This record gives sequence, structure tokens and C-alpha cells, in this order.
Amino acid sequence: MAEGNINIINILSDNDLSIIDSATLSSLTGCTYVEMKPFIRKLICEEQLFIIEKGLYCVRNFRNPYVIGNAIVKNGSVAYWSALNLHGLTEQIPNVVYVQSDGRKADKKVFNVRYKFIQVKPEKLCGITQMGYGNEQFRITDVEKTLLDCFDLPQHAGGYEELIRAFYSAKIKDGKLLKYAIQMNNLSVIKRVGYLSALFEMGSLGKFREKAQRLINKRYALLDPMGEDTGKFNSSWRLRINIPEEKLLGIIQKMY
Repeated sequence: MAEGNINIINILSDNDLSIIDSATLSSLTGCTYVEMKPFIRKLICEEQLFIIEKGLYCVRNFRNPYVIGNAIVKNGSVAYWSALNLHGLTEQIPNVVYVQSDGRKADKKVFNVRYKFIQVKPEKLCGITQMGYGNEQFRITDVEKTLLDCFDLPQHAGGYEELIRAFYSAKIKDGKLLKYAIQMNNLSVIKRVGYLSALFEMGSLGKFREKAQRLINKRYALLDPMGEDTGKFNSSWRLRINIPEEKLLGIIQKMY
């Protein structure tokens, strides 16, 4: 049994794996999960393996919260406020790791880190890139997709003011922005981004605004979907501006 334990750890090391599920472990060892169970239990008692959740384990001293977040849910990617921070678009550090996927998963706490899982439709899984190296590598939404996701669900972005600062300071490729926005199929997001980029005179998004104008419908949406249904109407972008323009302009003038 001791030899079996050593073999398991060596196999994980040889394959540069710090996190493994029971199916992969069985595949690598050539044993069924039932056969592996006593060895896994002993490794856990010896603190060579730690349980993330049933059937998912990590080796001693591995605690990368973003890699763990990817592993917990199928097709998971770090997103929203967590991605804003990792892309350097906010100095605020969220106390939750936000993970987006097309699967349903209950929020949970692992190794004293809280995870929030946001389920989206499969077509919204786009704009995913990699960050980190080796067994520290994890999936994360890129800058453009992160901003669009946050305008879609700003309650996961650390506040609307913080999102506006991130949007204004980001280096955005308007072609990618438009491509993702169309794939996400959320006209309200397109309206918000188009309006704000025009208000802030963001010249780099001129082509985005031009093409976005052809897509918007006649239905009005709220600029801040979490805010009250008040404020003036902007007919160009079919938005109800429930944050005064003076305040919006003041936000970007008070950058860090």
C-alpha cells in the first residue's frame, strides 16, 4: 500500500498535475476508483492529497484559487470582478473568486476561499484565454469579454462606478468587442457600451459604435440595470440614463 501511495504521487508529478479528479486518476493508474479508494484515503490521512470536493483532489501545498475554480466546474473560467482585477483594470481585490460556466454549480468555500459560480448560456462562453504557466495555468475571460460580462451582470463587477473606471482605462480591441457582443446576443449591453464610449469620446471604439447603431432595437433599457427606473431617455442608444451624465463624467475624472 505504501508503494502504491508513492506511485500515485509520482504519477501526478510526472504529469505535472496538482489537481486531479477520480476519473483521471483511474485512467493514469490503470485502476478502478474502487481499487484506488484505499490508497487515496491513506494519502489524504498523510496530507499528501487534499479534498477539494468529492472526487476532486489537489496535492500538498497547492492552493491557486483560480486553477481550483476552473477545476470545480466544467468549462469554468475566471470572470467578472476577479477577471477585472487580474487584468489590472481595478485595484479592488474581490473577496470571492467569480467563475463563469454553462453548468449549474452551488457557491462554495474551499480552503477558506469563497467561490461564486455564474451560469450562462453556452453561446456566451467566448473570449476565453489562458493566464499563468504550467500547473498554475487557468482559463480566464479576456479584457473585452470581461467588460461585456460585467455590463451584462454588474452586480458581479464590484459596483457600477468601478466598472466604468475599468471600461474607460482598458485597452479595447473594438473588433473583438463587437464579435463577442453579437455572440452574447444582449442588445442592452451593446447599448450601454455604445453610449458610454460616445459620452467619454473614446475614439478607439468608433467602429464599434457605428456597427452597434445598426443592431439596437427600439426598446429602452436601463444604463445601470441594478439602478432605479428613473432619469432622462437617450433616443440614440435607446437607454434610460439612470445615472446623471455629470456623475458619469466625474467618475472617469477621478481615476486612481
